Amino acid sequence: MEKIVIGIDVSKNKLDFCVLGSDGILKEVRIDNKLSSIRKLLVSLQLAYPSSGYDLLLCAQYTGHYTYPLSCVSEELALCLWLENLMQIKYRSGMNRGKNDKMDARKIAYYAMRFADAARVYHLPDKIVQSLSLLISERDLYLSDRSKYQGQLTDQKSFMSPQDYQDKRKTLMYPYPGINNSYWANRAKDTPYHIRRP
Repeated sequence: MEKIVIGIDVSKNKLDFCVLGSDGILKEVRIDNKLSSIRKLLVSLQLAYPSSGYDLLLCAQYTGHYTYPLSCVSEELALCLWLENLMQIKYRSGMNRGKNDKMDARKIAYYAMRFADAARVYHLPDKIVQSLSLLISERDLYLSDRSKYQGQLTDQKSFMSPQDYQDKRKTLMYPYPGINNSYWANRAKDTPYHIRRP
């Protein structure tokens, strides 16, 4: 069974694919980072390299939420997706990330071919884990903003009239409704998934 490796360079708007086989590069293509575009390409690759004769492995550098559409389609089509840390790719293969996404996709493909035995197939986390992760990230963002505003107030208190300070305090301290903990507890309860303690 011939191994086919697909190196994928992920960016916000585009994905660069490099299809690599034992005879070298078989195909290179750039598509939009959208579910429909990814699905269309991966289905065509599955047809070109059926599982009866080919061992297909996708490898992409992990870039946070930009890899989400690729992860969804890979799971839907039951393809093996390996999301690797960019620093691992860089240090294990001498990859120097440049401005050329096409070359980066090639380097990722060669890296995946060389270290295929160390591949760890990525699976999307459960919906509840995804929801909670997004909720925590959103809360952290708001709390970070609140700390910044509190710092501004503390620095400026001595340099303005008490009335101006109180007006500014009202404006800056509560830019987001319900930034307190009870708001986030209610948000977590309102999600369709919630954790029950045993």
